[in-house]
Amino acid sequence: MVMILFCIAFAAVPAGEGSLAVDLGGSPPLPALQELGIDSVLASDSSITVLQESILQWYLEEGYPFAGAGYYFVSGDTLRVNTVPGRHALLEEIRIEGAPGTRTEVFTRLMALEPGDIYDRSAVIAWIARIEQLKFIKAANVTELLLGEGGNIVIVQHIEKGRQGHFAASMDWRGENLEGAGEVLFLNLAGTARELEISGRTTEWGGFNAYIRYREPWLFGIPLSAQLEASQETPESSWVNREASLSVIWAIDRTEIMGGAGIWRGYPPDGERQKYDYGLGGIAFRAGHRMQQGWNGIEFQLQARSGNRTGQDSSGILTMADLSIDGNVYSGVMGFGGRLLTGGVMQGDWFEGLLQQLGGQETLRGYPENAFRAVRYAAARPEISLGETETRVYLFCDLAAIRTPEEGMRYPVGCGAGMRGISGIFNADAAAGFPLSEGLGSARFYLRLTASL
Repeated sequence: MVMILFCIAFAAVPAGEGSLAVDLGGSPPLPALQELGIDSVLASDSSITVLQESILQWYLEEGYPFAGAGYYFVSGDTLRVNTVPGRHALLEEIRIEGAPGTRTEVFTRLMALEPGDIYDRSAVIAWIARIEQLKFIKAANVTELLLGEGGNIVIVQHIEKGRQGHFAASMDWRGENLEGAGEVLFLNLAGTARELEISGRTTEWGGFNAYIRYREPWLFGIPLSAQLEASQETPESSWVNREASLSVIWAIDRTEIMGGAGIWRGYPPDGERQKYDYGLGGIAFRAGHRMQQGWNGIEFQLQARSGNRTGQDSSGILTMADLSIDGNVYSGVMGFGGRLLTGGVMQGDWFEGLLQQLGGQETLRGYPENAFRAVRYAAARPEISLGETETRVYLFCDLAAIRTPEEGMRYPVGCGAGMRGISGIFNADAAAGFPLSEGLGSARFYLRLTASL
């Protein structure tokens, strides 16, 4: 049987139920009554019992399960509380409830404390925050503190699992032109927090773009991950680009810092092989929380790469960078969100096949997929949505300033509307958008269907 032991001694409660002044004493010092969740204490047995439970619960959460407290009246309207904390307990064990199929070590390795260390409340609070940052966890719920067989504290953490990944299919079309894509994503592969992503997209000229990413977390027992990425792109008929990179990622709470190296090879239809060998670095930050309407917060990603570019008759240093910021804010039934994208070539001459492509559902709605190649670019995707849950209708107006290699500066604007929603494991997003300069007759339609794992 698990028991929490404490001692209580108190004097008789005077008659009447007037509000009492409470004089708190003890070490470590107790916080103010409001921090204990108590607005006032009345001269009644029930009110003082609530005070007793709150004080002893506070000591338990601080790591003192054997605390004792004495209560006595120094005057008719003043209650004196003297506390003795008892022994500061150690952390005995961590148990995880509500996450079957996921290895316990996925959660326990996020804790700064180990069994046998002195229990520290701040370390537990930081640990819970790290759990909630896991992509496959919806929420960290109740945290129970029990007394173990060794006379120390056992943490029982209840977890609410989120989606473990998804299968997704998407398409966009205008008239007879249809392009499709598929994607599979595992966020918690075999219950180990490993990530695997595989995607592919057809092109209007019969080509196929493919991408694969694998991430191995917690190398050498520290928050260091290794990530391998590889891709193939067919920007035009008889033109193939291939790329691979290996990076390491250091996680510090909500921030990830990345460094690595990669190679890119281009095979244009009318020239010799193009080469780009580069080093890369980046930083990512994510903060927020999940609401009934969706994710409420901000996500920031910056990545840069620099290296030697070698072509048929030239070579030199090429430096490129990309920044993306995503954010959502919900207030009642209204939602305000959007995405900011900017970047391009910072230094050196470029290969056209290396340039960032814009257009389509993920970057510039209303335009065909990869409609623009950008030497430098800035794009904003503001959105207003309406709904009480994650089923929402929305309006958007995507706009950009793009320096293209052939036509100089372009300023595309795409507007439209859509609806997204969730039913069970299924998620759907349907939208229609059109270039503002061409009118409704040039509208494109987008559909993305996702089945969560």
